[in-house]
Amino acid sequence: MVALCATVGGCGLIARKELQEKQQAAIAEMQAGFAECKARFPEGSKQYVAKQQCDSAAAQVIRPYMTYPDLFDRAQADRAVIAERLQAGRITVAEANQQATANKSQIAEDEQRRNLAARSVEAQESAAAAAWRASAPVSCTGIGNTTNCY
Repeated sequence: MVALCATVGGCGLIARKELQEKQQAAIAEMQAGFAECKARFPEGSKQYVAKQQCDSAAAQVIRPYMTYPDLFDRAQADRAVIAERLQAGRITVAEANQQATANKSQIAEDEQRRNLAARSVEAQESAAAAAWRASAPVSCTGIGNTTNCY
């Protein structure tokens, strides 16, 4: 039984390590993509939409590893809108940076709110389970030298 538990536990550790390795590879691939985009669209090129599309395509490799992929998608969409406005001359670079920072802050707040809500639900479930266990009647039966309690 102990060997089985060690084997199963080891499988979990191996799976977690494999996931971490895949995530690290995805991050490295994304960073390489960003470097390629930076080379294709150097700062000052004013091809904001094309640069954003390139960066967005490079970032897609990490999407499967995001806790909240919808927030990742929203961030990409926000960046696309800002790039379009910037390229059309409707906003300045400073305004684009301000909007990008505000959007990033909003997404971080949304992620934090979701994380706190998930922890709250987990805490409520744990408290409910503990209360149920504490209130449940205990009955024991004995057969020979063996006693079983429920």
